[in-house]
Amino acid sequence: MKSQVAPLSALRRPGERLRPTSTVNGPTRRPQARIRIVIVDDHPIALAGLEALLSGERDLGVVARCVDGYEAVRAVAAHQPDVLVVDQDMPIMDGVALLKHLRTAGDQTPLVLLATTNNQKVTEALSLEVQGIVFKHSDPRQLIRCLREVGAGRRWLDSSLNSYPEVVADGQVLDSLTRRQIEVARAAVSGLSNKELAQRLGVSEGTIKNHLHAIYERLRLDGRLALLLYLKEKALA
Repeated sequence: MKSQVAPLSALRRPGERLRPTSTVNGPTRRPQARIRIVIVDDHPIALAGLEALLSGERDLGVVARCVDGYEAVRAVAAHQPDVLVVDQDMPIMDGVALLKHLRTAGDQTPLVLLATTNNQKVTEALSLEVQGIVFKHSDPRQLIRCLREVGAGRRWLDSSLNSYPEVVADGQVLDSLTRRQIEVARAAVSGLSNKELAQRLGVSEGTIKNHLHAIYERLRLDGRLALLLYLKEKALA
């Protein structure tokens, strides 16, 4: 008599469930990976609030909490997070100083700045190509949205940035250009093509052309070389 081979289901241990290897629609999908986040704030209550907010989202996960910039540098090295969320105003090493430190060291970990006001620090963060800016007075859902965008490799800036005047390096307000136009102007003189600028700033090539046309017209300039000289004069390049 032929011996019968027991089905796989009969060989499992008591209480053990078999994982399905396929379905009628194809292989079982793996759950989407979470965005791994390090949060940095010198206020314990704010830090706890941030962790509670982010931990409530399935696709977000806090891997470390830090109370200052130096602790954040160590956490980045240890955990290699997908995104850093950093308070703008901290003693010893603030959010922008931390961003500058990481970029100088060659670390490109995406950073989201929790800003208090649209001041010179925010302008400096933009010049360092910070990946995200959210004002602390914003709806918490704005931070969640920002983290998902930055985690996906896109840039996300608080829309209320457009309602504030642009502050330049010497502390004067430059009324002739908007914040977005200054951002485009700085990028334009870096040697990138319009297509490359569009990819960097997350907009269409047509939008870049429209911005540049408006910049040249407002400043009465005839091209990128003249624009470069103008920005150097204003300490913006």
